[in-house]
Amino acid sequence: MKLELIPEPDLEFGAGNHIDIRFGIRDYGPIGFDNPLVTRTIRIGFVGTAGTIQGIRAWMHLARSGVAETLSKKPKFRPAFPGFGVESPFRCDWASEPRLERALDMKQITSIATTASRNDAVRKAVDCFIEECRYLESAAKVDVIICAPSVEMLKQFDSEDDRDEEDDKADRSESSAAARRRKTNNRQVGDLDFHDYLKAQSLTLSSPVQFVRPRTYDASAREISVGGRVRKLQDPATRAWNFHTALYYKAGGTPWRLLRRTSDLESVYVGVSFFRTIDYEHIHTSVAQVFNERGEGMILQGSEAKMSKDDLQPHLEKNDMKILVERALKAFEKEHHHLPPRVVIHKTSGFTGDEIAGCEAALETLHIRHRDLLVVRESDVRLFRFGTYPPLRGTFLELDDKHCILYTRGSIPFFEMYPGQYVPRALEIESVATEQPARQLAGELLALTKMNWNNTQFDAAQPITVRAARQVGNILKYASDLKNIQSRYAFYM
Repeated sequence: MKLELIPEPDLEFGAGNHIDIRFGIRDYGPIGFDNPLVTRTIRIGFVGTAGTIQGIRAWMHLARSGVAETLSKKPKFRPAFPGFGVESPFRCDWASEPRLERALDMKQITSIATTASRNDAVRKAVDCFIEECRYLESAAKVDVIICAPSVEMLKQFDSEDDRDEEDDKADRSESSAAARRRKTNNRQVGDLDFHDYLKAQSLTLSSPVQFVRPRTYDASAREISVGGRVRKLQDPATRAWNFHTALYYKAGGTPWRLLRRTSDLESVYVGVSFFRTIDYEHIHTSVAQVFNERGEGMILQGSEAKMSKDDLQPHLEKNDMKILVERALKAFEKEHHHLPPRVVIHKTSGFTGDEIAGCEAALETLHIRHRDLLVVRESDVRLFRFGTYPPLRGTFLELDDKHCILYTRGSIPFFEMYPGQYVPRALEIESVATEQPARQLAGELLALTKMNWNNTQFDAAQPITVRAARQVGNILKYASDLKNIQSRYAFYM
C-alpha cells in the first residue's frame, strides 16, 4: 500500500491560475474575458409570478454592485461576491425588458393545484411555464430563461429531494445510493418531480432554463419545508456566486477550465451511467456525458441495458457499448472538428468483458490510441487522522495495482477547516484498462470535482462525469417521448 497527498489542482482562469474558483474569478476573470467575441450582455427572460419576477430581478440588480461576505474567522471559505457587470471580474452584465417578463395566471395555478391529482397538477403547472418560455423565444432573442416558482407552488408541486445538500449527503455514513433506494421505496412509483419534469420539458427549447427557488433571492423564504424538513440556506455571497456563475456558463461563457500542461494529451472524459424509466417497468437506459478540459459537456442517450444476475447492476451488450462510445466521440468531433487523442471513460458500475470490448472496438474504429477505463464509486474504506479533523482532501491510498481510494472531501488547508457536516466518504477507483498511473488518474478525478458550474465551492464529492449521471438521468426519464432534445449540458444543470 502507498499513501500520499495529491496537491489541490490548479484551475485556469482568464489571466492566471488558482486552486479556488471564487478567488480565481475575482483575481483573474473568466476564460476569454478579454476576447471581443465573448458575450458582454446576457439577455434574460423571466417566467414566474409577478412577485417572484420582481423579487429575482431586484436581487440580481442589487448583486450587480456586489454582496458582502459573512463575517467569519475563515474568510477564505465564504468570500464576498464582487458583482456582476461590465466593470466586474466577469466583464459581463445582464439585460431584460418588460416584454421578456411573463407572469403566470395565478387563478389558473390555484385551480390546477386544487382540482387535479398531484402528477396531473405537476404536468399542468409545468405546461404553464413552458408555454410562457416558448412565447419568450418567439417574441425576442433570449440567452437564458429564469423560471421562478413561488413558495406556494413549491409546497404544492415540489418533491423531497434537495439538490443543494447533495455533496453533504455523499459524506453520510450510509451510502447515498442506499439512501436513494430507501427513499424510492417510500415514494409512490411514478411520482413526478417538479424541477426535473420542468427541466425535461425545457429540453425542446432553444435557450437553457435557470430554475430559481425563492430562498435564492429572499432570505425570509428559507423556511420552505418539504416532508417536515427545513431546507438549508447558504450565505448571501455564496448564493450570488453560484447563481451568477451558472448564469454565465448557461449563456455560453467559460468561467474556468482544467489546467493542462503542454506535454499532456488533450483528453475527453466520458461518463457512462444508467437510469430507470418513470414507470419502473423498463430496465435502465444508458447515458453518456462527454466533457473536455474546457468544461463543455454533451449528453447522449443510448440503448437499453440489461440487469446482470452476477452483480445486480445494469450493463450493455458489446455492440451497444461500441455504438454509445462512437456516438459520444463523433458528437465531440462534430462540435470541435477533431477527435481527441485520449479518452477516459468513467462508470459507477463495473465493466463487463463485453463492455470493455465494446469500448476498445469503438476507439479502434475511430483510431484513438490512448484510453483509460475506470470504475468510480463510494468506498467503505475509512482513514483516520490524528486529532479531530478528517483526512485532508486529496488523500490518496493505493491498495494494489487495480484499486485505490481518494478523498475528494475532507479538511482543506486553503479554507483552514473541514467545510462538511458529516464524516466524509472516500471514492474507490478501480483501474480496469488503463495506461496512466493510478496517481495521475486520481489527480484528474480530483480536478474533475471542480468542474461543477452550479457550485463555486471547489470541494464537490463527485467528479462531474459521475455527478452529472444522477442529474441527467433524473431529467431524461421524463423525456422519453420528446424529439430533438438538446444535447448541451447547460440545459440539464
